[in-house]
Amino acid sequence: MNPSPTARRALAVTAAGVLLTTGCGGSSHAAQKPSAPGGRGSSTGSAAPAGATSKAIPANLTRFYEQKPTWTPCVTDSSGPGWTCAKIEVPLDYSDPAKGSTYVMTTRRAATGPAGQRLGSLLLNPGGPGGAGIEYAQDPTVVTKNVAAHYDLVGFDPRGVGHSDPVRCLSDDTKAMDAFVAADPMPRTDAEVAEVEKEAKAIGTACQDKSARILPYVGTPNAARDMDVIRGVVGDDKLHYLGKSYGTYLGAVYAGLFPTHTGRLVLDGAIDPTLTAKQMNVAQAQGFEKLIREFAADCTTNSTCPLGTDKTTAVDKLMTYLQSLQDHPVATHDGTRTVNYALALTAVLQVMYVPQYWGDLRDALSSAMSGDGSRLLQWADLYNDRTNGTYDNQTDANIAINCLDRPDPDAQSAQQIKDKEVPDYKTQAPLLGEMLAWADLSCATWPTKPQTTPAPITAPGSAPILVVGTKDDPATPYPWAQGLATQLQNGHLLTFNGSGHTAYTRGSQCIDSAVDAYLLQGTLPAPGIACDVTP
Repeated sequence: MNPSPTARRALAVTAAGVLLTTGCGGSSHAAQKPSAPGGRGSSTGSAAPAGATSKAIPANLTRFYEQKPTWTPCVTDSSGPGWTCAKIEVPLDYSDPAKGSTYVMTTRRAATGPAGQRLGSLLLNPGGPGGAGIEYAQDPTVVTKNVAAHYDLVGFDPRGVGHSDPVRCLSDDTKAMDAFVAADPMPRTDAEVAEVEKEAKAIGTACQDKSARILPYVGTPNAARDMDVIRGVVGDDKLHYLGKSYGTYLGAVYAGLFPTHTGRLVLDGAIDPTLTAKQMNVAQAQGFEKLIREFAADCTTNSTCPLGTDKTTAVDKLMTYLQSLQDHPVATHDGTRTVNYALALTAVLQVMYVPQYWGDLRDALSSAMSGDGSRLLQWADLYNDRTNGTYDNQTDANIAINCLDRPDPDAQSAQQIKDKEVPDYKTQAPLLGEMLAWADLSCATWPTKPQTTPAPITAPGSAPILVVGTKDDPATPYPWAQGLATQLQNGHLLTFNGSGHTAYTRGSQCIDSAVDAYLLQGTLPAPGIACDVTP
């Protein structure tokens, strides 16, 4: 669930207006942010724009489903042998295709095994919203070798993301984006609050100025409809799909709109579509706080820990140090950039996605406390997708999609947030709640109106859908997976008794074997099965 408007700029928080949910797991990103799910879309698709149904292709969409795009060798840096790319045309507005079209850049690689063992195509989504799916699909660790042998792997940048008619707000201005992601995440004085409100309005204005044509149409229901066009274009009768983090919401919306087109769907790091933005924000804040406390306690067991040896005071020392950087940022090797509170907190949150990197974070904090914040800045840049001095458009797309999918009705003005939401959030999540309270301020003045509301997705008539939940996942808490699996009329829950964001291809042979058995043989895990951390 990649991050939310105001919250994300300060800390990489994303899910649902929300915190860090970009979700990926096992890709080149240590963790993508689920940002913030949307959770709308009923099982009948009533919450989504009208258009294609799960039973037939409307005549006005035939040309999109029957198009024959030209697949050529990809030019992306991440692509290896065998990957081809194509631009697939889709309606700008499914309710009125006559308005024109947009496009979805797609990549695929043929199954590596014998032709007679091919099972079809497996569509992949890494999360976000805003996560670029082309680079993700081309990462060799996304699925096991056995799955890659039996499926053509297909990745795509959802509409408005990456190479797919990208939404642009601030991402094409490095100086503006640097200021945005480094802004104070917790304004307190009247002047600071006024600045935050000004900034929230400014990003909406920038999006409208640069992306007015695509902006109203980047919501999740339209992206799900694009997935069905991709299914038709690659020649599959059923959609086989692996979605992580926000990608689970995208997959669930697809199942609700096209239940009879579902094949084998795996939703890993699931989002509960019934939750409000505030419920998601609070749950994520609590999840990340839990892991931050565990990190601080674990740090004290190492002789090089910069937080001391007392587990009871370590987390306070960590948060005090991070907050001190707001007024006294630490220098970096870059020479022109420093690390302040917002960037340092972003770095910490990014590493919470992947606990195996806690040792690296410990060393990065030690270096920062000694005057060199370079390693913290590397983690923050990873989260914010800043590479070689430029940004991709993930933050822009994340905000645009979240504001259509799931704005927070309780965050309609800066004064309302300051007076009501901040105290409530802090009561439920003392370390991160105040920051998360500001998460949806940008959506309050967004130039396009929200299109969906939280609602259960039941997808009656779908094939079995495998929902994977990790017990100690801070970005998409385990109860969300339980909720989605229960709502889906043909949902089946697989549990990972581990920590971190998502489970498949993250080191558990038990999880990988169970997911592979479903994708390859259609065999579901036994009810109630749970996989431990050890293989």
